Formats: sequence, structure tokens, C-alpha cells
Amino acid sequence: MRGTRRNPWRWLTDGRVTYALKILMILVLAFYVGEFAVQILTRIAGVVYILVGAIFLAYLIYPAIAWLRRRMPLVLAIVLVYLTIIGAFILLAFFIVPHIMDDIELLVRRYPDLVARLHSIVYNPKDPLTSRLPGWMQNQIAAIPDEVATWIRVRGLQVFGHFATLLAGTIAIVAVFVVVPFVTAYLLLDLDHMKRALAAIVPEDRWRATMQLLSEFDDVIGGFIRGQLLVASMIGVLITIALIVIHVPYPYLFGLLAGLGDLIPYVGAAAAFFPAFIAAILTNGWGSGLLVALAFVVIYEAEGHFIAPNVVGKQVKLSAFVVIVALLIGAEVAGLFGMLVAVPIAGVLRVIATRVVDAAKSKPPS
Repeated sequence: MRGTRRNPWRWLTDGRVTYALKILMILVLAFYVGEFAVQILTRIAGVVYILVGAIFLAYLIYPAIAWLRRRMPLVLAIVLVYLTIIGAFILLAFFIVPHIMDDIELLVRRYPDLVARLHSIVYNPKDPLTSRLPGWMQNQIAAIPDEVATWIRVRGLQVFGHFATLLAGTIAIVAVFVVVPFVTAYLLLDLDHMKRALAAIVPEDRWRATMQLLSEFDDVIGGFIRGQLLVASMIGVLITIALIVIHVPYPYLFGLLAGLGDLIPYVGAAAAFFPAFIAAILTNGWGSGLLVALAFVVIYEAEGHFIAPNVVGKQVKLSAFVVIVALLIGAEVAGLFGMLVAVPIAGVLRVIATRVVDAAKSKPPS
């Protein structure tokens, strides 16, 4: 009977062991290559930011360029799209920016009064909510404005200093807004040449698979960039309108914070909620604060269930857990910039991993 007993290690063939060792070697090599690449990219961070900005801008405007290209030369299509973008910025500068600047000026002027109002609410023995809080919690809440002001003076100026240093170390702020569109234009003009160069390198029998892979990359990156920017703009507009209706002060400023914060999935939702909630309470009382909370919940629930799935779609195909992990890694590696590019990079890695797994399943080792 022992001679006929089945070997539990029969699956561990030489072919499978060799295949596993090859995969392990590739992963180790990829890790060291990636570490070396990060070191190189850190040294040329300014150039990397410009290239990434150019790629993002190219993905953003390419659908309009492709549509216009069927009706006019490529150069004219690019010029027309750029003029449209400049016109949109001019309209924003005339109609939106003054309201935002007024909100900022008003907030700075009223800040001492808001702090005094917060202290009066926190230490009011007749307040139905704060009077029930323990003393240490009241002191912590009352200290929030001073902590926020300190953070803005220290961290805010530090971030601004890093940003200014970065711009000064590359080309300066005006040059960035010139160089990125300039590089984007040349990238769009050179797409056909790059496609021909790729066709000369890739074997003919692999051309269709390569194009499918690049098409998936395009769906992930382009869909996320265009969709997320549109969703963030819609959220900013909806939050601004809601705050105006509720009569919350500084609605344009908080709407801008909501739109910018929404560019980072799952993380930026609180960027405008807490200041808007506190401003509503300090100005109009707890009822207004509850209305603000309800408005934010309704708008972000609508985003999660209706707006984002229909606008952004499911091109990235990442779970919420993977997105959060990607954002944390991006923040650790490159700060805010890393968080902005973390999700599309994770989406591309998901496409590559899926292709590798599918290839391994279709050709199992002997």
C-alpha cells in the first residue's frame, strides 16, 4: 500500500521551481531598478514635474484635439484648444477669483471675532452641547484656532517655501506655465512619429497585444485624469451653491477647497467640510452647522454613487483599500505630488499585473 501512496510533492516539478525562481529574480531586479530610478528622478525632480504635468495636460485635452483634428490640421487644433483654455482662465479670473479673494480677506479680518465667538460657545454653561463636555475637551476645542494659526504660520509657510524653492530651482512660476503647455504641444505633434518608431521596434506578431496594452494604459490614466478633474469641478460648484443657499460665510473659498481636495480620492473630502462646518456654527449657530453637514453628506454620497461612477467610470478598477494604500505610499514618497499621481500609477500596475497573471495561466509551466 505504501508503494501506491500518492506523492504530496508531485506538483513541485523542475519546471515549476525554475519558473518560480525566474519570477522571484525578476521581482528582486525590479525592486533594485525601481530604487535606482527613484534616486535618479529625485535629482531631476523639476524636469519630472514638468514632464508629468505635460503628460497630464496631454491626456486632459487629447479628446478635444482628436475631435478637431478630423476637421482641421493638428497645429490649428492645438492652438484652438489652448485659446479656449486661456479664455476659460480669463473668465475664472474675472468672475470667480474676486469672490475667493474677498472671502479670504473677510476671513482674515473676522478671525479674531470668530475665535472669541468659539470661546463663548465652548464655555457657555447654557449651551445644550458644549456644556456637557468635560473641561479638558472644552480647552482642546477652544485651543483649535490658535493651533490652526500656528500650523499656517509654520507648516503653511514651510510648504510655500518648498514650493517657491522648487519653482526657483527649475524655471520659475511663469516659465512653468509656459514650458508645460509647450512640451505638451510638442508631445501631441510627435504622437504619430512615436507610434511609427514603436511599430519599428515591436515584432509584428506582438503589435496587436502591445496596442491593447497601451489602450488599457490610456483608459486608466486618461479616464482618471479627465474624470477626476470634472468630478472635482462639479463638487466644488455644488458645495459653493449649497453654502450660499445655507448662508454660510466664505462659500467660494470653501468651494475651492472642496474642489481641490476632491482631486485626491477619499482624502480631500474633509478639506472643506470642517472649516465650513465650524464657520456655520460660529456665524449662524448649530442649526446651520447641521445643515452644512447634511449638505456635504448628500453631495459626497451623490458623488460616490452617481457622479464618479458615471464620469470617471471604472477604468482604474481598484478597491478603496488599494487606493488608500497607494495614496499613503505616494504621500510618503513625494508628498502632495505623490498623492496626485498615486492612483493612476496603481491603475497601470494593476493592468501590468493582470497581464502577467493571465499570461501565466494561459501558459502553465510543465
